[in-house]
Amino acid sequence: MSHDMPGSDARQKTRGKAATAVFPPEEQVYQSFSIDEDKARTNVHYELPVEFFKALTGGEWNVYSANTWNRATTETESQEEKLDLLGELMGLRPGMRILDVGCGWGGPLTYLSRRFGVEGVGLTLSPLQKAAAEERVARYGANVSIFERHWKDHTDDRPFDAVYTDEVIVHFNDLGGYFAKVYSLLRPGGLMLNKEIHYTHRRYAELTRAMVFVNETYGFTGNYRTLAEELTLVGEAGFDLRRVEPLSTAQYVRTVDNWSANLKTHRTRLEELVGRDTFRRIQVYLAVGRHSLKGSRVTLDVVVAEKPRVGSGPAMVAGPAA
Repeated sequence: MSHDMPGSDARQKTRGKAATAVFPPEEQVYQSFSIDEDKARTNVHYELPVEFFKALTGGEWNVYSANTWNRATTETESQEEKLDLLGELMGLRPGMRILDVGCGWGGPLTYLSRRFGVEGVGLTLSPLQKAAAEERVARYGANVSIFERHWKDHTDDRPFDAVYTDEVIVHFNDLGGYFAKVYSLLRPGGLMLNKEIHYTHRRYAELTRAMVFVNETYGFTGNYRTLAEELTLVGEAGFDLRRVEPLSTAQYVRTVDNWSANLKTHRTRLEELVGRDTFRRIQVYLAVGRHSLKGSRVTLDVVVAEKPRVGSGPAMVAGPAA
Protein backbone atom coordinates (compact mmCIF):
# COMPACT_ATOMS: atom_id res chain seq x y z
CA MET A 1 0.00 0.00 0.00
CA SER A 2 1.16 3.55 -0.62
CA HIS A 3 0.42 6.06 2.10
CA ASP A 4 0.35 9.67 3.16
CA MET A 5 -0.62 10.89 6.60
CA PRO A 6 -0.38 14.29 8.31
CA GLY A 7 2.13 14.57 11.12
CA SER A 8 5.20 16.39 12.36
CA ASP A 9 8.74 15.06 12.63
CA ALA A 10 11.72 16.01 14.78
CA ARG A 11 13.76 16.26 11.60
CA GLN A 12 11.63 19.03 10.11
CA LYS A 13 13.47 22.15 9.09
CA THR A 14 11.68 25.43 8.89
CA ARG A 15 12.26 27.84 6.03
CA GLY A 16 10.24 31.00 6.64
CA LYS A 17 6.71 29.86 7.32
CA ALA A 18 7.05 26.51 5.48
CA ALA A 19 8.12 23.34 7.28
CA THR A 20 9.67 20.60 5.15
CA ALA A 21 10.58 17.17 6.48
CA VAL A 22 14.13 16.13 5.63
CA PHE A 23 14.97 12.43 5.54
CA PRO A 24 18.39 10.80 5.07
CA PRO A 25 19.26 8.97 1.81
CA GLU A 26 18.81 5.52 3.33
CA GLU A 27 15.14 6.30 4.04
CA GLN A 28 14.28 7.46 0.55
CA VAL A 29 11.98 5.72 -1.94
CA TYR A 30 13.18 4.65 -5.41
CA GLN A 31 16.35 2.99 -4.13
CA SER A 32 18.20 0.46 -6.29
CA PHE A 33 19.66 -2.65 -4.63
CA SER A 34 21.58 -5.72 -5.69
CA ILE A 35 19.58 -8.95 -5.96
CA ASP A 36 20.93 -10.24 -2.65
CA GLU A 37 20.25 -6.96 -0.83
CA ASP A 38 16.79 -6.71 -2.40
CA LYS A 39 16.00 -10.17 -1.07
CA ALA A 40 17.32 -9.38 2.41
CA ARG A 41 15.37 -6.13 2.63
CA THR A 42 12.14 -7.66 1.37
CA ASN A 43 12.43 -10.47 3.91
CA VAL A 44 12.57 -7.98 6.78
CA HIS A 45 8.79 -8.21 6.53
CA TYR A 46 7.99 -11.52 4.86
CA GLU A 47 10.18 -13.74 7.02
CA LEU A 48 7.88 -13.22 9.98
CA PRO A 49 6.26 -16.53 11.06
CA VAL A 50 3.80 -17.99 8.57
CA GLU A 51 1.22 -18.42 11.34
CA PHE A 52 1.24 -14.66 11.87
CA PHE A 53 0.31 -13.90 8.25
CA LYS A 54 -2.27 -16.67 8.10
CA ALA A 55 -4.06 -15.16 11.07
CA LEU A 56 -3.67 -11.62 9.72
CA THR A 57 -5.02 -12.29 6.22
CA GLY A 58 -7.58 -14.95 7.19
CA GLY A 59 -9.65 -16.91 4.72
CA GLU A 60 -8.67 -20.05 2.86
CA TRP A 61 -6.11 -18.49 0.52
CA ASN A 62 -4.31 -15.93 2.73
CA VAL A 63 -4.31 -13.19 0.11
CA TYR A 64 -2.15 -10.27 1.30
CA SER A 65 -3.64 -7.59 -0.97
CA ALA A 66 -6.97 -5.89 -1.63
CA ASN A 67 -9.88 -8.26 -2.13
CA THR A 68 -13.26 -7.42 -3.63
CA TRP A 69 -16.60 -7.47 -1.85
CA ASN A 70 -19.20 -7.07 -4.57
CA ARG A 71 -21.04 -10.26 -3.59
CA ALA A 72 -18.71 -11.75 -1.00
CA THR A 73 -19.59 -11.79 2.70
CA THR A 74 -16.65 -13.80 4.09
CA GLU A 75 -12.88 -13.45 3.73
CA THR A 76 -12.61 -16.62 1.66
CA GLU A 77 -15.38 -15.47 -0.66
CA SER A 78 -13.76 -12.06 -1.07
CA GLN A 79 -10.40 -13.62 -1.88
CA GLU A 80 -11.95 -15.94 -4.45
CA GLU A 81 -14.02 -13.13 -5.96
CA LYS A 82 -10.88 -11.05 -6.53
CA LEU A 83 -8.88 -14.00 -7.87
CA ASP A 84 -11.71 -14.91 -10.24
CA LEU A 85 -11.56 -11.35 -11.58
CA LEU A 86 -7.80 -11.62 -12.18
CA GLY A 87 -8.24 -15.01 -13.85
CA GLU A 88 -10.95 -13.66 -16.14
CA LEU A 89 -8.89 -10.60 -17.07
CA MET A 90 -6.03 -12.93 -18.03
CA GLY A 91 -8.42 -15.08 -20.05
CA LEU A 92 -7.31 -18.23 -18.24
CA ARG A 93 -8.37 -21.54 -19.77
CA PRO A 94 -7.43 -25.17 -19.04
CA GLY A 95 -3.96 -26.08 -20.22
CA MET A 96 -2.50 -22.57 -19.98
CA ARG A 97 0.72 -21.86 -18.10
CA ILE A 98 1.01 -18.84 -15.78
CA LEU A 99 3.70 -17.18 -13.66
CA ASP A 100 2.98 -15.49 -10.31
CA VAL A 101 5.79 -13.08 -9.40
CA GLY A 102 5.62 -12.57 -5.65
CA CYS A 103 3.48 -15.62 -4.95
CA GLY A 104 3.46 -15.27 -1.17
CA TRP A 105 2.28 -18.35 0.68
CA GLY A 106 0.92 -19.89 -2.52
CA GLY A 107 -2.79 -19.34 -1.93
CA PRO A 108 -3.65 -17.29 -5.04
CA LEU A 109 -1.65 -19.47 -7.44
CA THR A 110 -3.04 -22.68 -5.97
CA TYR A 111 -6.58 -21.34 -6.28
CA LEU A 112 -6.12 -20.14 -9.86
CA SER A 113 -4.53 -23.44 -10.88
CA ARG A 114 -7.44 -25.45 -9.56
CA ARG A 115 -10.18 -23.01 -10.55
CA PHE A 116 -9.08 -22.54 -14.17
CA GLY A 117 -7.14 -25.76 -14.81
CA VAL A 118 -3.83 -24.03 -15.48
CA GLU A 119 -0.22 -24.92 -14.70
CA GLY A 120 1.37 -22.43 -12.32
CA VAL A 121 4.88 -21.29 -11.46
CA GLY A 122 5.43 -19.05 -8.43
CA LEU A 123 8.41 -16.92 -7.41
CA THR A 124 9.15 -15.74 -3.88
CA LEU A 125 12.19 -14.31 -2.09
CA SER A 126 11.21 -15.80 1.28
CA PRO A 127 12.25 -19.31 2.38
CA LEU A 128 9.33 -19.39 4.84
CA GLN A 129 6.89 -18.44 2.09
CA LYS A 130 8.31 -21.08 -0.24
CA ALA A 131 7.90 -23.84 2.36
CA ALA A 132 4.35 -22.74 3.17
CA ALA A 133 3.44 -22.48 -0.52
CA GLU A 134 4.80 -25.95 -1.28
CA GLU A 135 2.85 -27.41 1.64
CA ARG A 136 -0.33 -25.82 0.33
CA VAL A 137 0.31 -27.00 -3.23
CA ALA A 138 0.81 -30.57 -2.01
CA ARG A 139 -2.29 -30.43 0.19
CA TYR A 140 -4.47 -29.37 -2.73
CA GLY A 141 -2.70 -31.46 -5.36
CA ALA A 142 -2.28 -28.36 -7.53
CA ASN A 143 -0.23 -28.31 -10.72
CA VAL A 144 2.12 -25.66 -9.35
CA SER A 145 5.88 -25.28 -8.85
CA ILE A 146 7.37 -22.79 -6.37
CA PHE A 147 10.85 -21.28 -6.60
CA GLU A 148 12.79 -19.12 -4.15
CA ARG A 149 14.14 -16.84 -6.84
CA HIS A 150 14.35 -13.18 -7.83
CA TRP A 151 12.54 -12.30 -11.05
CA LYS A 152 15.82 -11.12 -12.54
CA ASP A 153 17.25 -14.64 -12.16
CA HIS A 154 14.29 -16.57 -13.54
CA THR A 155 14.68 -18.37 -16.85
CA ASP A 156 12.35 -20.89 -18.43
CA ASP A 157 12.44 -23.31 -21.35
CA ARG A 158 8.73 -22.86 -22.06
CA PRO A 159 6.86 -19.58 -22.59
CA PHE A 160 4.01 -18.46 -20.36
CA ASP A 161 0.49 -17.60 -21.43
CA ALA A 162 0.21 -15.03 -18.64
CA VAL A 163 2.45 -13.40 -16.02
CA TYR A 164 0.85 -11.51 -13.14
CA THR A 165 1.55 -9.60 -9.94
CA ASP A 166 -0.84 -8.49 -7.21
CA GLU A 167 0.50 -5.40 -5.42
CA VAL A 168 4.10 -6.47 -5.92
CA ILE A 169 5.60 -4.17 -8.56
CA VAL A 170 5.64 -1.32 -6.02
CA HIS A 171 8.78 -3.06 -4.73
CA PHE A 172 10.55 -3.08 -8.12
CA ASN A 173 12.91 -0.16 -8.66
CA ASP A 174 13.72 -1.29 -12.21
CA LEU A 175 10.11 -1.58 -13.34
CA GLY A 176 11.03 -1.10 -16.98
CA GLY A 177 13.50 -3.97 -16.63
CA TYR A 178 10.79 -6.11 -15.09
CA PHE A 179 8.41 -5.46 -17.97
CA ALA A 180 11.16 -6.32 -20.45
CA LYS A 181 11.79 -9.56 -18.55
CA VAL A 182 8.09 -10.47 -18.63
CA TYR A 183 8.02 -9.70 -22.35
CA SER A 184 10.81 -12.25 -22.88
CA LEU A 185 8.97 -14.92 -20.85
CA LEU A 186 5.60 -14.61 -22.59
CA ARG A 187 4.48 -16.28 -25.79
CA PRO A 188 3.31 -13.94 -28.56
CA GLY A 189 -0.23 -12.96 -27.62
CA GLY A 190 0.47 -13.67 -23.94
CA LEU A 191 -0.81 -11.29 -21.28
CA MET A 192 0.88 -9.39 -18.45
CA LEU A 193 -1.36 -8.33 -15.56
CA ASN A 194 -0.39 -6.08 -12.67
CA LYS A 195 -2.74 -4.96 -9.89
CA GLU A 196 -1.32 -2.03 -7.96
CA ILE A 197 -1.99 1.17 -6.05
CA HIS A 198 -1.05 4.36 -7.91
CA TYR A 199 -0.66 7.98 -6.93
CA THR A 200 -3.16 10.33 -8.55
CA HIS A 201 -0.31 12.82 -9.06
CA ARG A 202 3.46 12.66 -8.85
CA ARG A 203 3.52 15.39 -6.19
CA TYR A 204 2.16 12.90 -3.65
CA ALA A 205 5.45 11.00 -3.81
CA GLU A 206 7.03 13.62 -1.55
CA LEU A 207 8.25 11.87 1.59
CA THR A 208 6.30 12.16 4.81
CA ARG A 209 6.85 10.61 8.20
CA ALA A 210 4.09 8.11 7.45
CA MET A 211 5.58 7.10 4.11
CA VAL A 212 9.00 6.54 5.68
CA PHE A 213 7.34 4.37 8.35
CA VAL A 214 5.64 2.23 5.70
CA ASN A 215 8.74 2.05 3.52
CA GLU A 216 10.81 0.91 6.49
CA THR A 217 8.32 -1.89 7.11
CA TYR A 218 9.30 -3.30 3.70
CA GLY A 219 13.04 -2.73 4.04
CA PHE A 220 12.91 0.58 2.11
CA THR A 221 11.98 -1.16 -1.14
CA GLY A 222 9.16 1.28 -1.97
CA ASN A 223 8.81 2.58 -5.52
CA TYR A 224 5.44 4.35 -5.60
CA ARG A 225 4.26 5.54 -9.02
CA THR A 226 1.40 7.10 -10.90
CA LEU A 227 -0.64 5.03 -13.33
CA ALA A 228 0.70 7.21 -16.16
CA GLU A 229 4.29 6.31 -15.25
CA GLU A 230 3.48 2.61 -15.24
CA LEU A 231 1.66 2.74 -18.58
CA THR A 232 4.58 4.58 -20.17
CA LEU A 233 6.95 1.79 -19.11
CA VAL A 234 4.51 -0.85 -20.33
CA GLY A 235 4.57 0.72 -23.79
CA GLU A 236 8.34 1.18 -23.81
CA ALA A 237 8.75 -2.56 -23.15
CA GLY A 238 6.83 -3.31 -26.35
CA PHE A 239 3.45 -4.27 -24.91
CA ASP A 240 0.08 -3.30 -26.32
CA LEU A 241 -2.23 -2.01 -23.61
CA ARG A 242 -5.41 -4.07 -23.50
CA ARG A 243 -7.27 -2.85 -20.42
CA VAL A 244 -7.11 -0.75 -17.29
CA GLU A 245 -9.65 -1.97 -14.73
CA PRO A 246 -10.17 0.51 -11.87
CA LEU A 247 -11.16 -0.92 -8.51
CA SER A 248 -12.72 1.03 -5.68
CA THR A 249 -10.33 1.81 -2.84
CA ALA A 250 -13.33 1.17 -0.57
CA GLN A 251 -12.77 -2.51 -1.35
CA TYR A 252 -9.30 -2.17 0.12
CA VAL A 253 -10.57 -0.31 3.18
CA ARG A 254 -12.91 -3.20 3.94
CA THR A 255 -10.07 -5.68 3.46
CA VAL A 256 -7.83 -3.71 5.84
CA ASP A 257 -10.63 -3.51 8.40
CA ASN A 258 -10.86 -7.30 8.34
CA TRP A 259 -7.11 -7.63 8.81
CA SER A 260 -7.21 -5.25 11.78
CA ALA A 261 -10.05 -7.24 13.32
CA ASN A 262 -8.05 -10.44 12.83
CA LEU A 263 -5.11 -8.91 14.67
CA LYS A 264 -7.36 -7.97 17.56
CA THR A 265 -8.97 -11.42 17.71
CA HIS A 266 -5.64 -13.26 17.77
CA ARG A 267 -3.61 -10.64 19.64
CA THR A 268 -2.31 -12.83 22.48
CA ARG A 269 -0.98 -15.54 20.18
CA LEU A 270 0.41 -13.13 17.60
CA GLU A 271 2.30 -11.11 20.21
CA GLU A 272 3.84 -14.39 21.35
CA LEU A 273 4.93 -15.07 17.77
CA VAL A 274 6.44 -11.71 16.80
CA GLY A 275 6.69 -9.69 20.01
CA ARG A 276 4.64 -6.74 21.19
CA ASP A 277 6.66 -4.12 19.30
CA THR A 278 6.31 -5.82 15.91
CA PHE A 279 2.65 -6.52 16.54
CA ARG A 280 2.04 -2.87 17.34
CA ARG A 281 4.00 -1.77 14.29
CA ILE A 282 1.75 -3.84 12.00
CA GLN A 283 -1.32 -2.34 13.67
CA VAL A 284 -0.03 1.17 12.98
CA TYR A 285 0.90 0.20 9.41
CA LEU A 286 -2.69 -0.89 8.75
CA ALA A 287 -4.06 2.30 10.29
CA VAL A 288 -1.79 4.46 8.11
CA GLY A 289 -2.80 2.49 5.04
CA ARG A 290 -6.47 2.86 5.79
CA HIS A 291 -6.06 6.62 6.15
CA SER A 292 -4.41 6.83 2.74
CA LEU A 293 -6.99 4.66 1.01
CA LYS A 294 -9.87 6.85 2.21
CA GLY A 295 -8.32 9.95 0.66
CA SER A 296 -8.02 11.12 -2.94
CA ARG A 297 -4.30 10.61 -3.44
CA VAL A 298 -4.32 7.01 -4.66
CA THR A 299 -6.20 4.75 -7.02
CA LEU A 300 -6.35 0.97 -7.24
CA ASP A 301 -5.99 -0.37 -10.76
CA VAL A 302 -5.47 -3.58 -12.73
CA VAL A 303 -3.37 -3.10 -15.87
CA VAL A 304 -3.55 -5.76 -18.60
CA ALA A 305 -1.15 -5.67 -21.55
CA GLU A 306 -0.43 -8.05 -24.42
CA LYS A 307 2.80 -9.12 -26.07
CA PRO A 308 2.06 -8.55 -29.77
CA ARG A 309 1.50 -11.64 -31.86
CA VAL A 310 4.04 -12.65 -34.46
CA GLY A 311 3.52 -10.70 -37.66
CA SER A 312 1.42 -7.98 -36.05
CA GLY A 313 2.42 -4.45 -36.85
CA PRO A 314 1.13 -0.89 -36.75
CA ALA A 315 -2.45 -0.47 -37.86
CA MET A 316 -2.90 0.72 -41.44
CA VAL A 317 -4.56 4.10 -41.62
CA ALA A 318 -6.29 5.01 -44.84
CA GLY A 319 -5.13 8.27 -46.36
CA PRO A 320 -7.25 10.77 -48.24
CA ALA A 321 -8.73 9.67 -51.53
CA ALA A 322 -6.66 10.55 -54.57
